[in-house]
Amino acid sequence: MKRKNLTLNLAICTMLGGSCTLIGCTPQLTANALLFEATGASLSMFTMFAPGFLMLLLFLLSTQLFGYRLGDRIWGGRCEEHFRLETPSGITEKPLCSPNDKKHRMILGIILAAMLFFYLTEWLSTAMTAMCAAMLCILTGCTNVKTIRSTMDWESVLFLAFCLGLANALNAGGSGELMTTFISSMLGNHPSSFLVYAVLCLLTLAISNFITNSTAILIVLPIGLSISTALGINPLTMCLGIYFSASLACSTPLAAAQISMTLVAGYRFTDFVKYTLPHTLLFYLCILFIVPAFFPL
Repeated sequence: MKRKNLTLNLAICTMLGGSCTLIGCTPQLTANALLFEATGASLSMFTMFAPGFLMLLLFLLSTQLFGYRLGDRIWGGRCEEHFRLETPSGITEKPLCSPNDKKHRMILGIILAAMLFFYLTEWLSTAMTAMCAAMLCILTGCTNVKTIRSTMDWESVLFLAFCLGLANALNAGGSGELMTTFISSMLGNHPSSFLVYAVLCLLTLAISNFITNSTAILIVLPIGLSISTALGINPLTMCLGIYFSASLACSTPLAAAQISMTLVAGYRFTDFVKYTLPHTLLFYLCILFIVPAFFPL
């Protein structure tokens, strides 16, 4: 199988799978913090599981119906990129680590089981559970700080950090208030709840393709929650709609760290747009109709 036919689809699946639970990825933690700050309510571990998992199944179905053939038409005639992993000691053709140690596999299995147990019982906070699990991986010798430093995708980390700074700058400069006023005036005096929901989700989906998903949530979600309060819209539905819209943006390599990492497969910028537009339309329709089906407006 050609790498281009697989890599981007795997990245989208990580975004869809990660969107199903509170700790699957960064955007939902950002959305949860803003929701709690505005309303006092918060998302549970599996609040978003039902719509997220259903969208994952629909995406897998779409890859079988048209996705594979579409990708083959876009990049099928090109040569494969030679994929190599760079390490501090040079360039290697092999994975940086091979988990063949039976003892370490057993330890990792126990850590994973304990982590899931504390997530489900909520005896510890999500952040504390994750930090304890990460520390145990180091203390038990399953990994080490040197390996973590060498394999970390620092470009994605820095890109995310800069985008978060951009969101703070926009909100501090009053751009959020301007956007709220503009959207309110555009929708009219008595807009329907569904129209407001659809417009804000579309805005989030568009913005997320250029400034990362967490940044888009920081910009749009406060506006959405403010408008929801004024119009009597369910803030949880608005939060989840904006969250999914940001999390599933994938039409440019700037949309999310998972998508940025697929550039190693040799995609062109236009490949992302051409291949993901049908999937983006599918995701948007799912957000418009599936999320409100589980969480009425």
